[in-house]
Amino acid sequence: MLILAIALALVAWQGWQRLDSQQQRIDELAQQTEGSASQQAVSELESRLDSGEAERDEALQSALSDLRSEFDSYRSDVDETLSDVLDQLSQEQDTDEHEWLHAEAAYLLRLANQRLQLEGDVEGAAALLRTADARLADADNPALTPVREAIANELAALDAVPQVDRTGLYLALNAQQERISDLRLSQEIEQQPVTSGIEEPPTGTFQRQLARFGEELKDLVVVRHHDEALEALITPEQESYLRQSLRLVLEQTQLALLNEEKALYDASIDKALQLLNDYYDTSREETQSVITRLQELKEAEVKPELPDISASQQALARFIDNRYETRGQSGGDA
Repeated sequence: MLILAIALALVAWQGWQRLDSQQQRIDELAQQTEGSASQQAVSELESRLDSGEAERDEALQSALSDLRSEFDSYRSDVDETLSDVLDQLSQEQDTDEHEWLHAEAAYLLRLANQRLQLEGDVEGAAALLRTADARLADADNPALTPVREAIANELAALDAVPQVDRTGLYLALNAQQERISDLRLSQEIEQQPVTSGIEEPPTGTFQRQLARFGEELKDLVVVRHHDEALEALITPEQESYLRQSLRLVLEQTQLALLNEEKALYDASIDKALQLLNDYYDTSREETQSVITRLQELKEAEVKPELPDISASQQALARFIDNRYETRGQSGGDA
């Protein structure tokens, strides 16, 4: 039995060795087969890629060729059209060495109108008008006399526009702000020393002493009658608010001055005058001085009325249009 068991174990071990060897062989064959299949797939893929790249290059070359052909045809058409246009312009153009003077003068007149209307620059508009008139003078064409006459009238109108010293007005308003801060309100109470006419102690009877005391009391007490109800005294907080409000109103006046808003400028000064008359002591000389100065500043011209300077531009435009119409008729007759 022992020998039989040993024999069986030996046979089993040899069988297992053979089985393991066969399994290794099978694995090697499988790996070789897989490697061969992968290599074949890679080869096929490379072949397809090469074929696709060749087709793509061929299509690209064909497209480029078509584009070059179309571009050459388009360029030829453009060159031909441009040549025709240049020939036509060369045939229709009437050479005039003063044409550029007319065009420059028209541009300057248009720019002068824009400068005056959009920016309110009177001096800049006048300078542009003078430059345009100089260009028309260089053209030396009697037909331009109406245009130059219109420019002369517009220059005279611009010279009549009053000059606005906005810097001076702004500083004047700022000075009034500083003065208002020191003005006294109308409800401020002045401290007055109380004096009595009683220099000696009263003597005499009780009735006589009482009568003398009544006379002294009349000198100390003053009774005033008012038609309207008396207003309560202004508290320190209200006084600070009032002075700050008046300062803000004057600052608003300065802003309206810089923005050339005449209506807001006048309304702001009227509001400042109303606050001064209602809450400040107008009996004092310094208060009346501020009120008078603000009234003078209200009369200042913030935004003067600007004239219309478009007549010269329109006259020159008509002159240029007539020249082109005359030239076109001459070309048609020819």
